[in-house]
Amino acid sequence: MVNTERKKVPLISVGMPVYNGERYLASAIESVLAQTEGDFELIIADNASTDRTPEICDDYASRDPRIVIHRNTTNLGAAGNYALRVELPRAPFIRRSNADDLYAPDLHALCLKGLQDHPTAVLSYGKTMMIDESGTELGEFDDNLHIMDDDPLQRFQTFSDRYRLTNAIYGLMRTDAVRQTNIFGDGSLPAGDISFMAELILLGGFVEIPKRLFYRRMHPEASSHDRADDARQQEFWTGHKSSFKLPILRQTSKYLRYVWRLDHPATTKMKTSAYLLRRLVWRRAAVLREVMAAVRGS
Repeated sequence: MVNTERKKVPLISVGMPVYNGERYLASAIESVLAQTEGDFELIIADNASTDRTPEICDDYASRDPRIVIHRNTTNLGAAGNYALRVELPRAPFIRRSNADDLYAPDLHALCLKGLQDHPTAVLSYGKTMMIDESGTELGEFDDNLHIMDDDPLQRFQTFSDRYRLTNAIYGLMRTDAVRQTNIFGDGSLPAGDISFMAELILLGGFVEIPKRLFYRRMHPEASSHDRADDARQQEFWTGHKSSFKLPILRQTSKYLRYVWRLDHPATTKMKTSAYLLRRLVWRRAAVLREVMAAVRGS
């Protein structure tokens, strides 16, 4: 029987979105259940899987009352499923957990301490080890996203200069900060995870724990396997194949609207907006190409 009743509010809510993830799902769940800081709920959001994912989820939920299963009747795409996963948690701290990655047993404990020691930080994460399909270590990845400047614009610029992969969001975040962002959007723009991090860094700092805590699995079925394949990316984010329209222009517009919603001084908002518009000018050749592509496709 699936556990759907949630009682006391936990310290941490772990959200695990999954779609046809039977190959790695059990090991991912075990990795969460092995955490030394055990005051958490694991919310598995099954995005209308058609493989053995439901059976695996039900089996674990029947054995551990911390596991809650939510099933979508149709495929909402990753963006819709991630947004739902943020609506459901009740805890003051939230963690995103993929259904194919692995985590060190002390990730919860160490990342929680990182946020408690740094009240202005909104995210705490550990170092990353890349692994392959079988779990063999491929090498460490230096995320280099320890960003604790007081100025929101400086944090945003530093993040924009440094990010390569979004490993940091598999650490621990403050739930109230996450809910102030657009989460991963509606799927109509590529790289919703990067946009989410960019919005989050405007709210507070990122703290890096100097210990390997995250094991990112790289395999052909992973959403990040081919970022250049627009059709594949849009199908991942929305659940249906299509092409992204005017992504640079629309992403800049989205950032500008978000900046002006924040509870920041007007001078900070104006400086951040000016930076975003300058960045648009710097990318004018790419903007022109996407405008021409949109015209040809109309």
